[in-house]
Amino acid sequence: MTKGDLMKILMTGATGLIGKKLGLALVKQGHELTIISRDKVRAKHELPFPCEVLAADLNQAPVEIKNPFDIVINLLGESVADGRWTKSRKDSILNSRVIGTRNLISMLKYPPKMIISANAIGYYGDRGDELLNETSTPGADFLSEVCINWQKEHERAQEKFGNKTKLASLRVGLVLSRNGGALTKMLFPFRVGLGGPLASGRQYMSWIHLDDLVQMFCFIIEKQLSGIFNAVAPNPVTNLEFSKTLARTLSRPLGFAVPRFVLKLGLGEVANAILESQKVSSEKIRKLGFEFRFDHIEAAFIDLLTSLRSSSEIYEFEQFVPQRKDKIFEFFSQAKNLECLTPKNLKFHIKNMSTPAICLGTLIDYRLKIRGIPVGWQTLIDEWNPDSHFVDIQLKGPYKIWHHRHEFIDLPGGTLVCDRVQFKLPAGFLGWLLAGFFVRADVQKIFAFRRKAIFEMFCEG
Repeated sequence: MTKGDLMKILMTGATGLIGKKLGLALVKQGHELTIISRDKVRAKHELPFPCEVLAADLNQAPVEIKNPFDIVINLLGESVADGRWTKSRKDSILNSRVIGTRNLISMLKYPPKMIISANAIGYYGDRGDELLNETSTPGADFLSEVCINWQKEHERAQEKFGNKTKLASLRVGLVLSRNGGALTKMLFPFRVGLGGPLASGRQYMSWIHLDDLVQMFCFIIEKQLSGIFNAVAPNPVTNLEFSKTLARTLSRPLGFAVPRFVLKLGLGEVANAILESQKVSSEKIRKLGFEFRFDHIEAAFIDLLTSLRSSSEIYEFEQFVPQRKDKIFEFFSQAKNLECLTPKNLKFHIKNMSTPAICLGTLIDYRLKIRGIPVGWQTLIDEWNPDSHFVDIQLKGPYKIWHHRHEFIDLPGGTLVCDRVQFKLPAGFLGWLLAGFFVRADVQKIFAFRRKAIFEMFCEG
């Protein structure tokens, strides 16, 4: 299959960290996506790309999918890191992958050309300094059991469809992203200078930048590769090296090591998974021609975290709107519309504009209330590229820095609205430490309100 071939793709797990990014990449290539979700309304709200949504709970009884698909992408699975592993929690982790995959395959009426499924390097268990490739034996702990059974269910598709369908499975390492996943949970202690290695720090961590992972899925689909592939960067690191590099990227000192017994006390059995050593090779996929953009941990951290060095915050927001780009840009370029996109409790009100319509150099003065406190704000339109993007920056107001880039991207059937906000509080590190969490929560609430408002104005019906 060549890069120019457009395909009908069915995806599970599309609302997750990987699914959103992968779905958007595939739509940008021109492919047509259908996703399966338990909550159709939530999926329509959250997914940053156009798609059909089939409402189904894959952990329950399957329903028949009557339409044929070229590719099926299976990203099913509840998070293994959210909460302690009680008996019911472990059952849920296992069943969301095993039963979900079994039901997905049973739902397919026609054989797809390819089924590609996520799995995890947890398959290998705790292996010390051993270099692991796709032929290495599995481990014997809980996560290994989950991965083994997950893979078996994936391979049952061969029994149903035979050689008509190719199967590929990606054993994914620690996924690094600034917008979710394990890295965001690690950031706070490292940003305050308290983050350090876990236990001895000698255990290996095999990781991958989210952008590289998405491109690996696309590469396997484009090349129609079959088999098992380790989805990890070429250079695994010890936990100590990972921690040192993370602290250095954030310009913070390295904190003390967290003792094993503290992790066990706080996390229970989950601590065992966190402390497993897995030195995993990606040589197989590289020999087939895949090239990593981020092959060293320092390069990945610099890409993801450099902007956080100065105690600033980054918030990114994406929403698909089924309207033409020029129409959406026109709406956002009218200052009065900002009021209907802002929560009522903020009492947002535009007082003055230096030009009749927004353009390059426009100054906008407005008032609002932040947690009940009246605040004046002056914004400058610093960049203005009609139908494509514009940037507003704060000249006067509550933030030391506020830089907001609005971007509008053509997608089939509509527009991807992208916002990237970088903000910094007064008083530098102390301001971030005392109020950063609350301010970020407020910014998230504002964009959640805006998402709902945009959906109601442009998407419903």
